[in-house]
Amino acid sequence: MKSGGKKRHLCLFSIFLMGICLVSLVVYNTDTHEKEQSRTTAQLNATTYGERIENEIINGIEITDVLKQLLISGTGEINQFDTIAKNIMSDSVESVQLAPAGIVTDIYPADGNEAGKIDLIHDKERGEISIYARDHHTIVTQGPFELKQGGYGIAVRNPIYLKDENRAGIFLGIYHCYPSCSGYFFTDATSALSKFGYEYSLSKTDNPWSDNYKVVYQSDRQLTNPVSYDFTIGTENWKFEVMPENGWGNNTLIAVISVFFIAITMLLVTLTRMWLVSKRK
Repeated sequence: MKSGGKKRHLCLFSIFLMGICLVSLVVYNTDTHEKEQSRTTAQLNATTYGERIENEIINGIEITDVLKQLLISGTGEINQFDTIAKNIMSDSVESVQLAPAGIVTDIYPADGNEAGKIDLIHDKERGEISIYARDHHTIVTQGPFELKQGGYGIAVRNPIYLKDENRAGIFLGIYHCYPSCSGYFFTDATSALSKFGYEYSLSKTDNPWSDNYKVVYQSDRQLTNPVSYDFTIGTENWKFEVMPENGWGNNTLIAVISVFFIAITMLLVTLTRMWLVSKRK
């Protein structure tokens, strides 16, 4: 009797153990598949909206290129600057500025931006990177930082050079524009991601000579193992990271599958026990 009882218990335990192993295997495979699908979808979103942000920054650079060509063709002079700047402005740009020899002399729109007329080369926060742009003949971006005229922005600086009679380069100035950090520039893309249930973070290298990234714009929660879209503007690297706000796995689906298969396992164990008891009788 004791030997028969042990065999029955061993049989029931074996069925239970195999059932749990099967549940674990199904849950693991399901969780792995769901995470892969979630990362694939998140990567598509990161690429789509990362490219949108990249294009907005490039749009700001294109505005600088328009004025750059006008300055070159006008030998350093732009007539009716306000009219031209108004016609080439976009929704993502807060203001456009001219800085001959690094000193800001013209800003559009002028109202509210009077405090922005500063010496970029000798400014404590802007001087080093402005000098880098000037000396390396390259476009740089800086920010986000607090603007002299209030608010926050990202500066796109495009150095301009003219040629003298001996064809030597003459530094004319740094033209720059401020894409808005609080307006359309970021929120158009990030608000769409929030509606789709994603957390996000946009960061860039702190300056052209550094590999350290600084967060430009982000959602409230910390990201865990996010997917990313990387791009380069001028000499600086940018990274747009995305992850689902509820994590990578589908916890609800995993819970349902676990409960379902555990219930089947317990039912099988119960039926087997009833069959063994009936057989013994």
